[in-house]
Amino acid sequence: MTYEEVVDYLLDIPKFTKEKSSDNTAKILEKLNNPQDSFKVIHVAGTNGKGSTCAFAERILRTMGIRTGLFTSPHLLKVNERISICGENIDDANLVSIFLKVQAAISEIVKQGGIHPSFFEYMFILAVTAFAKNEVEVAILEVGMGGRLDATNIVKSALVSVITSISMDHMEILGDTIEKIAGEKAGIIKPEIPVVYYGENNEVSAVIEGVASKLKCDICKITKKSVNIIRKNHKSIDFSISNMYDKYGMLTIPFVMEYQAINATLAVNAIIRSGYNPTSEQILKGLASTTWSGRMEEVTDGIYIDGAHNYEGIEEFVSFVNSVATNHTVKILFSVVKEKEFLEMIHLIASIQNCKEFYVAPISNARALAASDMEACLNSYVKNVPVKKFASIEDAVVYATGHKVDNEVLFCTGSLYMVGEVKKALSKL
Repeated sequence: MTYEEVVDYLLDIPKFTKEKSSDNTAKILEKLNNPQDSFKVIHVAGTNGKGSTCAFAERILRTMGIRTGLFTSPHLLKVNERISICGENIDDANLVSIFLKVQAAISEIVKQGGIHPSFFEYMFILAVTAFAKNEVEVAILEVGMGGRLDATNIVKSALVSVITSISMDHMEILGDTIEKIAGEKAGIIKPEIPVVYYGENNEVSAVIEGVASKLKCDICKITKKSVNIIRKNHKSIDFSISNMYDKYGMLTIPFVMEYQAINATLAVNAIIRSGYNPTSEQILKGLASTTWSGRMEEVTDGIYIDGAHNYEGIEEFVSFVNSVATNHTVKILFSVVKEKEFLEMIHLIASIQNCKEFYVAPISNARALAASDMEACLNSYVKNVPVKKFASIEDAVVYATGHKVDNEVLFCTGSLYMVGEVKKALSKL
C-alpha cells in the first residue's frame, strides 16, 4: 500500500466502536507482542492543555538525552503529527511499514470474531508499535477523551498520571457535571503512582484527590498560585514556579497565553515526580525550545490561530484578544462543531472589543455547525459589527487576508480542526 492509501484507510475508520473495546485492543496488542510494555509512560488527561503539557514534558526529557515518543491528537495537517519520535513526526515510509504490521494483526483478530478498532484506537496501536520499534525510553501519551475508557488507559502502569485543567466538554459522553467528567479523567490514576494535577476547581480537586487517596498515590496539586508571571510580551512569557525558584529561577516559554505557564509547571512537576532530576539548564532549555502548533500561534504577521474549542478555552482566548484590541482593531474568523456549547461560546466571542468584522464558515467535517447558524447567533448578540458567512474555511481565509489592512489583527478560533484548515488555506496563498 502507498502512504496515500494508508491515510485514506485510516481516515475512513469510524471514530467510535462498541463499548468496552479495551479487551479487543488488548488482544491486538498481544498479537503484536505487547509493544506498550517496552517503554515507560507519562500519562496525561484533561480537558484543556493536555497537548501543550505533553509537548513541554517531551521536550524536557529530550533535552536530558532521553529517547522520547509522543502520542497526541488531533492532527492539524497530517496524521503523522499524532506520532513523534525524538521530536520528529513519524515519516511516511515508517508509518506505512508499521501500518502493514498492525493491519495484519488486526485482520487475524477480526477473523477470530474480534472487532476492528476505532480510528483513535488504531492510531494508538500504531503509535506504541512505532515506539517499540524505535526503542523509545519514555512515551508521553495524551488521552483522547475522558480517561477511564480511553484506549491509552490499557497501559498497566506509568511513571506519573497527569491531569490538566478540567471543564465542561464532551458532556454527551463523559457526563453532565464537572464531578462526573473529573471522575472519568481520574480513571487514568493507577495504584501508588504519583499524580500531578491542576486543582483550581474545588469540585475537581475533591474527585481527583479522593481517587488518588484510595489508590495510595502521592499527590502534587498545581494552582494559579503555583506560577509567578514575571514578564510577558507578544512572543513569550517569563515566569517562575513558586516552590522551585531557588532551584530553577526564571523560566521562559515561547507562548503568549498565561495558561501555558501552568501547563509548563505541570510538565516540570511531572518529570520530577517521575523520578528524574533535571538540571536547571535542562528545564530552561527544554521549556524555551518547546513548540506546539495552533495554540495562539502567529502564523504570519498579524494572523493568529488558536485551537480553543470549548467555553473555558474561548474565555482565555477572548481575554487575550481584548488585551490586543486596546492597540489594534481585530477581526475574528470562527468555526465550531455542533455538539459544543456553541451558544455560550459565540456569546463570549461577541463580547470582543474593537472588533471590526466577524467571519464564520463551517469546517470540512460532518460535525460542523452550519455557517447560517453561527451567523444568526452572532447577529443576535452583536450590534453594528458586520458578520460575513462563507461556504468554507478556505473561502473565508482568502477573503479575510485579502481585506486585511495595517494595524489589524485577524484571529481564527473555535476548533482545532478549523486551525488545520486555516493553515492549509494560508499555505495556498
